[in-house]
Amino acid sequence: MNEKEKGEERPLKVLIEEAGYTQKSFAQAVGLNYSTVKFYVAQQKTPGVDVLANMCRALNMSPKTVLKALGIDINGIPNDE
Repeated sequence: MNEKEKGEERPLKVLIEEAGYTQKSFAQAVGLNYSTVKFYVAQQKTPGVDVLANMCRALNMSPKTVLKALGIDINGIPNDE
């Protein structure tokens, strides 16, 4: 886990930009429609497990970091470490 992942809350839009993507290129990288990514960024929809895994791979971030960026409560979820 890198320093940016430790406790600092950042929305999905910021994670996408930090990974070097636009929302449109991120959608292509993950195999989604651009409109779907817009819904995720706006926290109007939540991805399924397979999509979440692809998002984590594309962003090179842990599931907990991506879940937090999606506005999902991660309190009580243990770390693997």
